[in-house]
Amino acid sequence: MTIGQWLSFRGRIGRKTFWLGYVLPLFVASIVASVIDAALGLAPRGDAMPMDGAEVGVVGGIVSVLSLWPSLAGGIKRLHDRDRSGWWIGGFYLLGAIVVAVTLGSMMATMVTRSPEQGGPMVVAISVGGGLLLIGYGLWLLVETGFLRGTPGPNRFGPDPLGGMGPANWQQGVPPQGWQQQPQWQPPPPQGWQPPPAPGWQPPPQWQPPPQPGYGQPPAGYGQPQPPPGYGQPPQPPPGQWGGPSPGGGSVPPVRRD
Repeated sequence: MTIGQWLSFRGRIGRKTFWLGYVLPLFVASIVASVIDAALGLAPRGDAMPMDGAEVGVVGGIVSVLSLWPSLAGGIKRLHDRDRSGWWIGGFYLLGAIVVAVTLGSMMATMVTRSPEQGGPMVVAISVGGGLLLIGYGLWLLVETGFLRGTPGPNRFGPDPLGGMGPANWQQGVPPQGWQQQPQWQPPPPQGWQPPPAPGWQPPPQWQPPPQPGYGQPPAGYGQPQPPPGYGQPPQPPPGQWGGPSPGGGSVPPVRRD
């Protein structure tokens, strides 16, 4: 990321970028600022501040102010990755301001009325209740920004940072790189359309007329040797001759003459 991308409130970032690109550098910067304050003697000592745990030196204060913008940028872009508006972080600061204002107002009202016995418990209840509410809100923001994965795929704030396209290359209204429009469904043609066959379906056989009796069959005895006419019968005499027992034969049998 460039400095402009690092400070930008637009787009989305993943959890790895949030922790390594925002939380870790800002945490190291605060530690270095504290070391510099201690080395230069700029850190408050003794009773300079009523709360020792909130002591911040000059360099630490400057670093804290300068860290406010990038910390907001990282948290907002992580909320965008979760498809949530960045105004949820603004709601945290608004709630904190309301709790502080109500607590201070209750304390001032107690001082004006000079009745600490009645106003003291109310101030304590407001402070404790508002503090618990702020703690719950802050824990929810921490889980959302630091531990939950963003919405898969593009959302209204940009493409998925895990999909290979960062927030710097995304522009509002421009489809992500490599995105192709899905083909639109077209109705089937009104004529000649047939539904797709089911698995294993085969077309029915075409109708054929029944064969005629004897059609396509060879005649009886086809392919077998046939004997010539009169084969296996005794020979017949030629016409006009008598085939009797007389030696000469003849057409008329011999007449016995006594």
